[in-house]
Amino acid sequence: MKKICFALVCMLLTAVSVAAQQFVNLTPLPKQMAVSNGSYVLPRSYTVRASHLAANVQAEATRFIRDIRTTTGCKGRLTEAANADIVMNMDTGIPREGYKLTITEHGIKISSSSPSGFFYAFQSIKKMMPANVMAGMTVKQAQKVLDWYKADKRPQIPCVDITDEPRFHYRGFMLDCGRHFFTVDEIKTVLDAMAMYKMNYFHWHLTEDQGWRFEVKKYPRLTTIGSVAGDCRMTDMEKGHYWLGKPYGPFFYTHEDCREIVEYARKLHIEVIPEIDMPGHIMAALAAYPEFSCTPDGEHKVQTYQGGVWADVLNVGNPKAVQFARDVLTEVMDVFPGKYIHIGGDECPTSAWENNEQCKQLLDKLMIERKVRRLSFNDKHRFRPLQSYFISQMADHIHARGREMILWNESVTAEGADLDLIKKTGATIFCWNPCQKGASVAASLGLDAVITEWGPGCYYINRKQFDSDGEPVAAGSGGKGDQLPAVYAYKPVPDNVRNPNLRKHYVGVQATFWTEHVSDIDYLNYLAFPRFLAVAEAGWSPEEKKDFESLRTRFTADTVLLRLTGRLYGHHFIAK
Repeated sequence: MKKICFALVCMLLTAVSVAAQQFVNLTPLPKQMAVSNGSYVLPRSYTVRASHLAANVQAEATRFIRDIRTTTGCKGRLTEAANADIVMNMDTGIPREGYKLTITEHGIKISSSSPSGFFYAFQSIKKMMPANVMAGMTVKQAQKVLDWYKADKRPQIPCVDITDEPRFHYRGFMLDCGRHFFTVDEIKTVLDAMAMYKMNYFHWHLTEDQGWRFEVKKYPRLTTIGSVAGDCRMTDMEKGHYWLGKPYGPFFYTHEDCREIVEYARKLHIEVIPEIDMPGHIMAALAAYPEFSCTPDGEHKVQTYQGGVWADVLNVGNPKAVQFARDVLTEVMDVFPGKYIHIGGDECPTSAWENNEQCKQLLDKLMIERKVRRLSFNDKHRFRPLQSYFISQMADHIHARGREMILWNESVTAEGADLDLIKKTGATIFCWNPCQKGASVAASLGLDAVITEWGPGCYYINRKQFDSDGEPVAAGSGGKGDQLPAVYAYKPVPDNVRNPNLRKHYVGVQATFWTEHVSDIDYLNYLAFPRFLAVAEAGWSPEEKKDFESLRTRFTADTVLLRLTGRLYGHHFIAK
């Protein structure tokens, strides 16, 4: 499973080499690109005109110079000279994150309006170089991984004229670390992959019924108890499911760990979005602090089975439990400086509230005061407005710190939800199931929507990616709806959404990775690639630029980069 046929690799490399004059390997595809004959050979010593620019822009040039020296030995320096080998200019007319890049046989010119735009321009330059450059390796180091690897020490860069900018502001990847824990170093490799393909938001799912992974200093039992499962169902690519047979944990991230990830991501122009799931999916917290449940004297434990929706939820009628939630979010916001805070708000049964006196009294009070949607006594969804009210309370707390809230689409699609309350939160809605209904409702409320389709055309790239015999155990069937062609063909903004006042609320896409069936980084990579590339291209490139055979060709070329960086990948759609 971890090896690819040598003959196939040789064939792929030969094909790429033969087509070198016509083929430019950039994923995601630029908005506009004209390819000319010839190439630019980076000098052994070269100059970059950036000294006249702001310090944060100069930092992008300095980082590029460092990376090129590390991988090729070519030495660059900043200069003010107009005839530099690489000329950088500010252009306020270019959209944020966009750039213009011209490469001729005589040099390189880059224009942008922001540090992120220059970063993406340099990423494109590195991506057009031999694979060892983006991999951060010298040719000799690359040959220790792939002994057949060959590349010129002075990289040749194809002559191109690119005008580029992203289609969507939000281009994300979510990793669930609640069910299975990934180390700081493993998460950094995820961030590296995101930067390769111009993704800019890392949605970090930190808590679940199966484990609490964020250190909260005010509530230490969240990690001493909540980060330990009595056992854990693991999944091996070869053996399939098995039970660990011993406690899983304690596994959690300290404040210092989180800040390290945030800083690493910042340098890659990626914002980290922490998710603390509430009021449902919170069994790990209630195992540590049962007094915040609806049954303080009942049995509460960290869930060991990796899937499912559980009725043990936060007691939203208990002021102390609500304050607990605020306290947790306070520490989250102390550690994570980004704009967005995700509180989940999904898959929350109301049965515990229906049998709890505090919740009953709160609901009656809110209905009398007309603070929530009034439902009849016999309505089976009568208690759902309590969830909307709790969300509004957390939104007020988040807004007080100058931040914005994110919710899953159940907050607007669950029967009985109080849409007026959710609208007032101004939350961004992550839409998974029913994805397009969630986006439609969100847009109608004036709320932004991020598309992370559950399927078909699945952006849940933890699901099985093919249905052939021998595929490792995973979520889903691996049928056509989960496969690369369907992921690539999926339209995040349907053609029937024509009203510009609605379309403007479709702000992005996200590849989502749950870990019910995945317990190690190799399996994560195997399932994620190449569908990761498809979602990245959906987020960046214009819809009309999509070309599946082109994606196959570019993915095939990228298998060299993926192997150099130690990533497994699905081989089902490699170009022949």
